[in-house]
Amino acid sequence: MPSHKIHMAIAKKVNNVLKLDLDSVMLGSIMPDVCIGRNHTVSHYQNGKLGVDGTANPDLFIKKHKKDLNNPVMMGYLIHILTDKFYNTYAFTKWFIYDKDGNDAGLHFKHKDKLLPPEKVKYYKQREFGLYDKWLLNHGYVPKFSDYKCVDNVVDLEVAKYDKNSLKDYIKEANNDIYKLNVFSKLRLYNFKLTSKKELDRQFYLCIDYILEYIKNIK
Repeated sequence: MPSHKIHMAIAKKVNNVLKLDLDSVMLGSIMPDVCIGRNHTVSHYQNGKLGVDGTANPDLFIKKHKKDLNNPVMMGYLIHILTDKFYNTYAFTKWFIYDKDGNDAGLHFKHKDKLLPPEKVKYYKQREFGLYDKWLLNHGYVPKFSDYKCVDNVVDLEVAKYDKNSLKDYIKEANNDIYKLNVFSKLRLYNFKLTSKKELDRQFYLCIDYILEYIKNIK
């Protein structure tokens, strides 16, 4: 799944259209990953466990929480699930190699296909997203939280419970990542192995379009 700076940067872009409380939307956009116990299969409303079938399911979330989307934290939660759905489906269809039983068997790298054990497949996928995460942070795509008030909008869900003090600590650390940026941050080099910066940018904006279209069609 995409890393948190990707989630927050996408939430910011989506909220440019929605015009809700940005802090609340950004907080919601990481909440499925930081619930107590961190049972991601449950908190992401996943269909199953393997490949595209195991991605987050926004339809299940809407079935349960459509009435709660007036809470900007809950809208952010939906944005997280939609982002995971898009990014993981993209990765599973564009990058992954499967064996005859449908199990992960390797990856399509930029210059050569490689058969790899599952832990290496996961490593390289997370590495690619992690590098793009750093690029977004270093180039100002991730805004800082203005204060802790957004935590007041957090509610426990049947599938996810929250420690509000831990969420405040998360906000503090997220802001610290921004405060640490300096004049050299934009000069960092990124060695993408699976794809290119241009393609990751394309994926980023396609995801935003997908989310806005999904939200527009909620009935």
